Amino acid sequence: MKRSMQIALVGVLMLVGAAVAVAQQSTQPVIRMGNWIEVGNELFMHILASADIRYRTTEQYDFEKRIREQVNSRSPTSSTSHEGQSDLSYAELRLGAEFRYQKSLYARVLFEHQQIFDGNLIDDRSNTSNPGGTDVFGRAASTENPGFHIEQYYIDYKFLGTPIRMRVGADSWSTDQALLLRDDDPRFALFAEFGNLDVYAAAVIQAESQRLGLTNDNDLIFYTFGVGYNLKPHRFQLDIAYFRDRFSGADTQASSRALNVASAPIGFVGQKVDSVGIMASWKGKVGPVDGLLQGNFVIGTARGGVGPGLPAGVAARRDYDILGFGVVAKAELDLGIVKPFVGLLFASGDGDPTDDKLHGYHFSSVTDSGSGIASQVFSALDTSPAFGGGRDYACPAQMRGAAPRAGSPVTAIGNNVFSGVSECSHTIDQPFNDRVGTRSHPGILSVYSNPGTLAIPVGVRVFPVKGHEIDAYYLYKAFITTNLLEVAYNLPAGRIDKTQVHEIGGYWLWTLNPHFDIRLAGHLGFAGSGYRDLARLADCNPNAAGTQPCQGDDVALSAEARLRARF
Repeated sequence: MKRSMQIALVGVLMLVGAAVAVAQQSTQPVIRMGNWIEVGNELFMHILASADIRYRTTEQYDFEKRIREQVNSRSPTSSTSHEGQSDLSYAELRLGAEFRYQKSLYARVLFEHQQIFDGNLIDDRSNTSNPGGTDVFGRAASTENPGFHIEQYYIDYKFLGTPIRMRVGADSWSTDQALLLRDDDPRFALFAEFGNLDVYAAAVIQAESQRLGLTNDNDLIFYTFGVGYNLKPHRFQLDIAYFRDRFSGADTQASSRALNVASAPIGFVGQKVDSVGIMASWKGKVGPVDGLLQGNFVIGTARGGVGPGLPAGVAARRDYDILGFGVVAKAELDLGIVKPFVGLLFASGDGDPTDDKLHGYHFSSVTDSGSGIASQVFSALDTSPAFGGGRDYACPAQMRGAAPRAGSPVTAIGNNVFSGVSECSHTIDQPFNDRVGTRSHPGILSVYSNPGTLAIPVGVRVFPVKGHEIDAYYLYKAFITTNLLEVAYNLPAGRIDKTQVHEIGGYWLWTLNPHFDIRLAGHLGFAGSGYRDLARLADCNPNAAGTQPCQGDDVALSAEARLRARF
């Protein structure tokens, strides 16, 4: 990692040196435009640098104090610990440069490194940072050593004399106004503006088969299209995304049998997904109220896998119909210093894990696509564990020993029906329950098999004096249906309640100047009746005979201090 940083620093210093040399040789004085400096005839450069340093602590992140706490990963470079269940200090360090030529060409290259730091890690390599052997939970020491990596790289070109602009590479992009589909995946995009009307089209590379050692039709590439109309202070927008997933069904075993879904949760060999997401939205201002309303739909077809790894009695290449829907709404009352708000997020759930219908809504065909709904649309929830601003709570009582019952059609995932017991319901950056029941339908692993989501945030943003912001909120979150969980655990209908969590949280942000800010955040999570029902399926004393049910009555606590400098 140190050598990678040295190489990156040398490269940036060479750029700076070249800029200084050009400026010294020029007979014209150096021209500055804000943070930009002219390094050639109409060529400007801006050095990018940031240090985001955080101190974090959590307690009872699984709502159960009788179970020993554990982090998601032992790796010092695992981002699942940075904003999840952990007590640590970590930093996100960025270094790069951006360039502009005339009014048509822009380019950016940005390096990033994230790591947990202590007195040993600061002087050590990542792959020798852990003490040897396994921990008390049986996990081996980390061997990762990724070092600095490219976070963003792209070229943006405006074709002069036309309304067309092109961007290629990996930038922090988004599509719909609710920012459900937002990420930094590499893409090729075209934009055009015609007065108040603007359109775009893009092809996005989510996962290539090269990383599996394969070629041909084993990729996940999706395509986005959109049109927007500005009628100030209102904006209307329609976005469409077509997902063509062959990556999850790629054959990664020489025997051409289904993957062991308990240890390699990719998919059954040969499974396919073709889905289309449709997002229609309005965003605007009515009097003192800022509003957002977006309707979301997903349609399509999927095909199950092949091979002896399929559940008993399930036909190979079984066809499934995809149909789900959701709503995002927000209203914020602008009273100047005080801005109260209320929101709604609804996503349909899949109530039958045995049929050939996938009714769970999700904005993407996979779980690892990011979203900006927490950090930007509902900015007061930027650090919320339940809404996706931070890492999700752990499953109640870590769901220890709560394996699917014998004869259940639901496939076990690492001894559970959740795709990540340490992150119980959702993927980072987004609040949907996409990690629940993805293996509930026999013969296919699909994010469209989930119990649905209902989230209602209510809060207030306060700006008491210049440079200070205080945000506070209450969040209610629930499943739409729990049938697939009840089927998995062989329980009668209605045995598991729908309420997941009640959360109270907020933060204080002090912006001392345009380049430096301090943020203190904290949260209290209270397990809802549904999560407590799940906790009782777990064993709080596996060393004793029988099952000693957990309760999930303890408050999940988290706190974080962030100091950030950006240039």
